[in-house]
Amino acid sequence: MTMLEVFDVIDDISPTSTNGQKRRNRASNSSDILPTKKRGAVKDVIADSIARMALSFEEFIRAGTKNLDPVEVFAEVQAVPSLSENEQLKACAWLIENDKQFQMLKALPIEKKKSMLLMFIARGSDLVC
Repeated sequence: MTMLEVFDVIDDISPTSTNGQKRRNRASNSSDILPTKKRGAVKDVIADSIARMALSFEEFIRAGTKNLDPVEVFAEVQAVPSLSENEQLKACAWLIENDKQFQMLKALPIEKKKSMLLMFIARGSDLVC
């Protein structure tokens, strides 16, 4: 192979031609392949999929969060003997935000409920500055 042939090969595989002009890259993208009507249909399918995914996520979030009845929470806390009014209010506010802990409180024997509430009220006050 002569030097001239080597330069021709380099020129053929180079992204720019020997005169400095950029060669046109023929790598196709999806807009080159799909007709205009099909591109719109693909966008609609993607938009519908995203909307369904968002709705599914919202339903998942709603299913994971239960709305506790404040009257039920207050009645359960009020049944715990020898809690001050301030402790009752703090316990109610904490339990409304922690539905699993409320379920646990309901399952405990009455003599253990005060300890549980005081423990979590104290922990909550440590977190609030």
